[in-house]
Amino acid sequence: MASHFGEVIFPSSRAFWNDEEEYEPENSSEPSPKFYARWLKPKPEPMQKLIIIEGEPLIPLVERLYPKMKQMCVIENENHRNVSVIYQVDKEIYLCIILPQFDAKNAGQLVDQMHDLFLSSESTISIVCRHISQYQNTNVPEVPSLLRMLTTKTANVTNCKIKALEQPNIIFGVGAGVLSYAELKGIPSKLYILYIDSFTLDSTCAEPILQLLTDEIPCKIQRPTFTENPFSKGNLYM
Repeated sequence: MASHFGEVIFPSSRAFWNDEEEYEPENSSEPSPKFYARWLKPKPEPMQKLIIIEGEPLIPLVERLYPKMKQMCVIENENHRNVSVIYQVDKEIYLCIILPQFDAKNAGQLVDQMHDLFLSSESTISIVCRHISQYQNTNVPEVPSLLRMLTTKTANVTNCKIKALEQPNIIFGVGAGVLSYAELKGIPSKLYILYIDSFTLDSTCAEPILQLLTDEIPCKIQRPTFTENPFSKGNLYM
């Protein structure tokens, strides 16, 4: 039920999650979308680190942390809509932000379009944000946010205190695709998943990511000011 590079195709029912799909007509698939990279500055080669940011709550946080980052590239779909933007943060460290309008089911095609960037980077790091309701565990911690990780075999996890993501959790999207591609090519890569109990980041929920970015990007950040929203919690009932 999954292609390479993080694209997951969910069946309409669990009853159809079997091998019968191999008998479907070959012409039933939709045309694959195409993506185009438009570089505004010279394309960097090589890169020390490429960090992929995915998940709408993370975007305004990153923009406030690094207000002076330089826009390097815009990735558009075939309808000329921006789906991703690449920024230079510090020397050879770059941020790739996946915009909210990007359809996650096309993650495989986007990763394939960006494969040359992953090959030219010494390491790739993906940070994704998901609601806590997607976290599968018999004992879900009662905390505002929690951080889990997945890595390739070649990634350096020495002294890393972040727990590995437990089974049977499923991660899909660009971050998962980048990790899959890196594993196939033997590139060091890490995927961090931030689970939050709201739909926006407040000061408490954002703390694990603030610490993570401070460790991964050795430059001064501008500490953001959060506006607390009492109605942002996901467990609000009427």
